[in-house]
Amino acid sequence: MSGALDFLSSSLASDEGGFRPIARSAVEKLYETADATFEERDGWRVAASVPGEADVLPAVGIADVSHLGKLEVRPAPTPAPSAPATSGLQQSAASVYRLSPRRALLFFAEAARADVEGDLPDATLVLDVTAAYSVLAVSGPEARKLIGRLTHLHRFPSGGEVAHVTAHVLPAGKGFRVVVAQELGHYLAEVALDCARALGGGLVGVDALPVEEQP
Repeated sequence: MSGALDFLSSSLASDEGGFRPIARSAVEKLYETADATFEERDGWRVAASVPGEADVLPAVGIADVSHLGKLEVRPAPTPAPSAPATSGLQQSAASVYRLSPRRALLFFAEAARADVEGDLPDATLVLDVTAAYSVLAVSGPEARKLIGRLTHLHRFPSGGEVAHVTAHVLPAGKGFRVVVAQELGHYLAEVALDCARALGGGLVGVDALPVEEQP
């Protein structure tokens, strides 16, 4: 499998012939329309802040955290013991979402990639799918209400129909992350934004998220 899907791994992009590759989220245009300030982070163009974000966060904010590293791992990592917080993958650098006993998705800050990949001794397949998914962070007091308007799912983490497409909703701090195929990212963000505005919310940059909810 190695090499077959390398195009999904933004971390393999490298400078060549004076060209510097920058990964772009499928949700980027929505933030451009909102006059977001972008910064290059971990090889991605990231919406760091959005005008007026301080006014919407007391209700609910939507940030684009698609630059999170993402690995598909088979079999799913064994749940870590509840012993020291530094031991075991679930208590370390990655968030683990088990799709089944045989398959899991791992989410992590790009700076932690080496630590995460080195903590998978039992994996028979580790596939970098960073570019395959868009990830929206939903944060604020009305975050749960917004999720409720997007999906009938009520126990998290869970996958199923979200705004009439297949997606996954994962808890993140006091908020949520919504994971969807990148080709559906812009659509889902538009629907989520419409629902957020009805609650007094809107788009925010990643730097406006609470520390425990940031990538």
